[in-house]
Amino acid sequence: MKKNALLWNSIPILIAAVIAVVAFTRGTLSTVLLILVFALWGLWAIWTQVLPARRRTRVRQQTEPTAAPDQTLLQTLLHHVNYRVSGCLKSAYPEAHWEWTMRDPASFVATGGTGRIRVYGVPDYSYADVTLDRNGKLSCSLIQVAPITGSTEKPAARDQEPLDPRIWYETHGRKVLESLVADLASRGHHSLTLKEDGNICIRPVDGGTETAQGAFPTFPEKVYWPRLVEVLKQNGLAATAKDTGIVVAW
Repeated sequence: MKKNALLWNSIPILIAAVIAVVAFTRGTLSTVLLILVFALWGLWAIWTQVLPARRRTRVRQQTEPTAAPDQTLLQTLLHHVNYRVSGCLKSAYPEAHWEWTMRDPASFVATGGTGRIRVYGVPDYSYADVTLDRNGKLSCSLIQVAPITGSTEKPAARDQEPLDPRIWYETHGRKVLESLVADLASRGHHSLTLKEDGNICIRPVDGGTETAQGAFPTFPEKVYWPRLVEVLKQNGLAATAKDTGIVVAW
């Protein structure tokens, strides 16, 4: 606002200078002086208005925070880290599978540090800490959880650990379902059922007995089905939770 006011306040001075030149000079001298007056005023305006604005813009661009990482790139990096973690675990425990316990593992992959995972198929261990440093080095340390001696509370059963359906879908469900849906759709099917025991079943188009097309090694308990239905819908699949399982249609 002060810059604009300064510019407007300079205009009466410019007008006065022009009137003075016209009033007291004639001919070529008058023309030269008018050009000189306008040139000086133009240089003054550039110095006080344009250059400061450009400097402010440059400073603002330098101080603005870096744009957030592209979500597609983060997901690609997350999948890469997932494979590395799986390889690390399976090198010692071939039957091992796992899931992130944190809410946003993609952010952990972007920033590094230490994150915890829930492991299955690893005797005597329930968790592991995954450490990812700035140089991309990854390591896994198995964690054994034991109740505090003298505690009056009954320790939660291993299968009762909280589960995030979104994480389960990303780590266990997406690849299997996307491949199976594409295959079934090419054969004229329009739906499948995810059973409570992890089996993936279809019913023949002309009716009849359901047949299994595969199975998940782990599948969320019924208490998580409403949230899993929402996750499936967000990924383009029509899903409905029923007593016998989750019906997925396309």
